[in-house]
Amino acid sequence: MYDLNKILVAVDSSPYSTNAIKFALDFGKKFDCVVDALHVVDTMQLEGPFIYDLSGVLGFEPFINFSAELKKTLEEKGRSILQAFSEMAQNESVKFHSFIEIGIIPITIVETSYEYDMVFIGKKGVNASFERGILGSNIESTIRKIKKPIFVADKDFYEIKNIVVGYDGRDPAKEALELANVCATNLKAKIHIVSVRKDETETLDNSDLKITYLTKQKSVADTLIEYTKSLNNPLLMLGAYNKNRLLEMIIGSTTEAILRKECNLPLIIVR
Repeated sequence: MYDLNKILVAVDSSPYSTNAIKFALDFGKKFDCVVDALHVVDTMQLEGPFIYDLSGVLGFEPFINFSAELKKTLEEKGRSILQAFSEMAQNESVKFHSFIEIGIIPITIVETSYEYDMVFIGKKGVNASFERGILGSNIESTIRKIKKPIFVADKDFYEIKNIVVGYDGRDPAKEALELANVCATNLKAKIHIVSVRKDETETLDNSDLKITYLTKQKSVADTLIEYTKSLNNPLLMLGAYNKNRLLEMIIGSTTEAILRKECNLPLIIVR
């Protein structure tokens, strides 16, 4: 049984992060739980190749001064972001904490996540305009490594009214359905269980749950997206699969395909 008592939201200055905060605070309010905001000062900006190249140009002492000033600037920016979060949380009367860590962004988020029941993150980061893929590189790495349910916020925020669970009978899909039931109760949303094959839902045959079977005229990802977007204020919830050590860093192909599309849907990934 899922119990949401503590939520972590990873924050930066991107609009996607702002929506992640809004969704996290909405969950915090409706679950009556604590929402903690984490901002990571990226060590790659403090110790990356560009900085080392710069040290060769500036010389040791000027470089040390520059590095210290850069760290101070990034920390001040982080505090400003967390102050904005704090004001949003106070306006929503949600219990909250906020903190800054210095480290590699995906690793720091993953290590921090072990203390929480769910993690919220924006689909893209501050470098969205320069990213080659649909996902931000730090976001993608975080999603691949994290073990807790992760809420990926897209371009729009709204109060969730419909929850779509992509179901195929495997354990992560069962976990997703269990979490969906908890979310539906607290969010006052309707659950839609969808599948593209009847044999995948045999374990649900004796339940009272209604299952919608989708005609797969396109890819599974496109079929799920099309159905989900036909609903009012939807959330899509999917399981991700790690079958063995070799595939430990790889999420399920349908889940990954949906993440990589510009579909403007909030998504929860459950392992």
